[in-house]
Amino acid sequence: MRILVTNDDGIKAPGLEALVRGLSTSGYTVYLVAPESNQSGTGKAVKYPARIREVEYPGAARAWSIDSTPATAVLTGLQLLLDEKPDVVVSGINKGPNMGVEDLLTSGTVGAALEAAIHGIPSIAASLATDSTSRDPTLYRLASRLAASLAGILRGRDPVLLNLNVPEGKPRGIMLTRPACNSYRLSLSMENGMVRVAVSGWRSRYWDAEEGTDVWAVLNGYVSISVIQPGRLREEVKPQWLAESVRRGLLIV
Repeated sequence: MRILVTNDDGIKAPGLEALVRGLSTSGYTVYLVAPESNQSGTGKAVKYPARIREVEYPGAARAWSIDSTPATAVLTGLQLLLDEKPDVVVSGINKGPNMGVEDLLTSGTVGAALEAAIHGIPSIAASLATDSTSRDPTLYRLASRLAASLAGILRGRDPVLLNLNVPEGKPRGIMLTRPACNSYRLSLSMENGMVRVAVSGWRSRYWDAEEGTDVWAVLNGYVSISVIQPGRLREEVKPQWLAESVRRGLLIV
């Protein structure tokens, strides 16, 4: 089984090291294309031209570093670097959670997985809800093990995206969840033309903790798995109020 791996924290991130180790020791053939530097918050942005170089990476059959975004890494891997289509794409393990609609649209970790799913490959975006500054890869051990298990389950299935968020410490269980509503409520400051975010831990970013959401699950000590189906975006939706506006000529061309 062939897996393409990337992340948005950069090729030197400990979460990536833990993920590659976990996948390779599970018997998967791992190919790595990861950003040269931190690309957090780049979403599904694709940016060319991009400088790329092949590197040695423990646990990977082949590995490349690319000076661009995570989605660019996936697209480049699929089109130029891999001889065969991977069975699954896994992005992560992100330092900090990616939960709620805002993160789905903003996270480079999720953006890379979304790029894969749009190209017909099932994918996983894996994140650890932690504020730890430790670079010890063992911090990500559980998230890595869960990602490896999910990769095996995804093989041969429809191109869905599984957004995996793992709480720090021993979880109470696993929940299938829906994305929370969360829009960022960040504390911003501006001084001398520079806007900054007051960092006070990942919990301060999330306010919608309704039961059944990814945020509720992680805050209550559960592993959260949300299933995102990019193909549903193509479904025809015709709200009655909009159809009526068109019929009555309220829109003029």
